[in-house]
Amino acid sequence: MRLYLLSDDSLLNDRWMSSLMMLKPIVVSMISSNIEKEAILFIQDKKIISMSEAEMHDLFSRRVMVFSMTPDFSEAQSFLQHGAMGYGNAMMHESHLQSAYQALEEGKVWLYPDFITLMISQMQDRSSSKEKSLAVLELLSPREREVAIMLGDGATHQEIADALEITVRTIKAHASAIYQKLSVKDRLALSLLLHP
Repeated sequence: MRLYLLSDDSLLNDRWMSSLMMLKPIVVSMISSNIEKEAILFIQDKKIISMSEAEMHDLFSRRVMVFSMTPDFSEAQSFLQHGAMGYGNAMMHESHLQSAYQALEEGKVWLYPDFITLMISQMQDRSSSKEKSLAVLELLSPREREVAIMLGDGATHQEIADALEITVRTIKAHASAIYQKLSVKDRLALSLLLHP
C-alpha cells in the first residue's frame, strides 16, 4: 500500500523518509486526486487545521495518521471523530512509525497504548449523555450490551470473559458483532460513541 507524507516541515519529512525508507514513501505538498483512496497518508496536524469541511472529508476518506509536535488529547479525539485512523507524536521513534503504518495497512487504529488508556479514562470522567448511549445500545442483544459497556469502559477481553463467566473467544465474537451493528471499527471508536 502506497504511503504519502504531508508536512510543511522539511526536517520532519526528511526524518520520516529515512525512518520509512523501505516503504518508499512519497512526499506531497497537498492532497490531490493523484493520491489513491486506498493509500496511507501520514500528515502533520498543522496541514489539517486550515482545511474546509469538504477537504477534511476528502482527506479522511483515506487511511490517515495525524502527527503533532505537541500531542493533545482534545486534538486527538477531534481527528479520530473526523475519521483519522491514528494519532501520535511527530517525533516518535522509528519503530512506532513502522508499527503505525502496519496498523493502518491492516485497517486498524494506532495510538500509544498509554494514550488509549488515558483517552478512555478521561472520557469516563466527563459527564456524558446516558440517553444517547442507551439509545445506541438498543441495537444490541442484552449480552452484547453488557460486553459493549465493558469494552467502552476499557476492559480487556479477558477481564470481560472473567466477569461474565464466558470464554475470550465468545467475547471476541460479541465484539465483532457489536462493532458491525454500531458501525464502529474498534474499541476506541466504541468508547468515543458511548462517551460523547
